[in-house]
Amino acid sequence: MDLSLFKSLCKAGKFKDALKLATQGYENDRLAPSRFSMDKKTGNPIFYRGNKRVELNGDDEWQLAKNPHGF
Repeated sequence: MDLSLFKSLCKAGKFKDALKLATQGYENDRLAPSRFSMDKKTGNPIFYRGNKRVELNGDDEWQLAKNPHGF
């Protein structure tokens, strides 16, 4: 995923398009994100599936975040 394109879509208010960009190629994945928020400290997106935080692992598969609270 191109992070600069993702951020520019968010700045333009195209949140659905930004989420489509993040999930492109993972549409049928069980843990593909259904929503996201932006981290205020880093400015990077945080992805969620339902109320669970998800992230991409080393094999490019969505999985539940190891440390969902960032501590």
